[in-house]
Amino acid sequence: MKKLTAVSLIMAGMVLVGGFLTLTQAQGPGIDAKPTFLSPTPGLYVNGWPSFTVSYPKDWVEGPEQLYRAATEDGLPALVIRVFASPADISGSAGILVGFLGQRGGNDVTVLYDKPSWLKDGIPVREAEMAWILPGVPKLNTFMLATKKDDIWIMLSLTEGARMKAMTGEDLKSVAYSLKVPQGKQEPVKVPPDVRAFLDKFCRDLDSGDIGKIMTNYSDRYLHCGTDKAGEEWFYRSPSSPIRLGVTSRKATVTIFEREGDKAYLAGFQGGQFKSGANAPAWPIAHNQLINEHGQWKWFGNQR
Repeated sequence: MKKLTAVSLIMAGMVLVGGFLTLTQAQGPGIDAKPTFLSPTPGLYVNGWPSFTVSYPKDWVEGPEQLYRAATEDGLPALVIRVFASPADISGSAGILVGFLGQRGGNDVTVLYDKPSWLKDGIPVREAEMAWILPGVPKLNTFMLATKKDDIWIMLSLTEGARMKAMTGEDLKSVAYSLKVPQGKQEPVKVPPDVRAFLDKFCRDLDSGDIGKIMTNYSDRYLHCGTDKAGEEWFYRSPSSPIRLGVTSRKATVTIFEREGDKAYLAGFQGGQFKSGANAPAWPIAHNQLINEHGQWKWFGNQR
């Protein structure tokens, strides 16, 4: 689970994951590369579920973010990739990003434009550009591209300082439009019984809302995008905690599973029901990696 802003209550991103380097089952259709942190390829981000890829300059380096971030060594320009669940038609996607920038301390946010567009293969997207100011930082420009696959939104934002000329606006657009979203359903795969037992226990612990129980599922060595186990516990206690969403009967569905030694990688999604009885939207499993410690699986984060 990642830290979420107030905006990301819509972006409910509760997540599970693990990693092996030999596929025990065929991957779902549409993804022919390993997720980036498993088999890193400079300049390429590969997402497990939903499956998609994004290309960016090879000299950019990774950084902490809800899902993925890559930037030049001095921090700008920067690519941020987010995935969130929403059954709604977020046709005014710029409004979401304006709120997100505000949550990060941005102000004087001006939407330069917000319009429909299409990827090269005809998939509809929403394209927008914002100018905004962050205290102590020269004026910034953020180009955003968002598309929906089933009930999951994929959002890319590329930010550049207005006084910096490292990339032109068209350069930023070319990175965003490198997005490839294979169509077709990603089928579930079977996982070993002990992994299934771990996932089921984790879901039950989330349903219980007992933070002590939830944290027993995390390795003391857990590290995910710079967040350690203590940071993860803080998140569960925060107002944006996923256990405050009123979701029960959680169930994890795995679409990619790989294992190497005492570590495992998995991708997929988690669903459940609201206490009202309505089905909650599926959201990606995003912890990325498991480790087997003394015969018990634990979340290990996305560290290599």
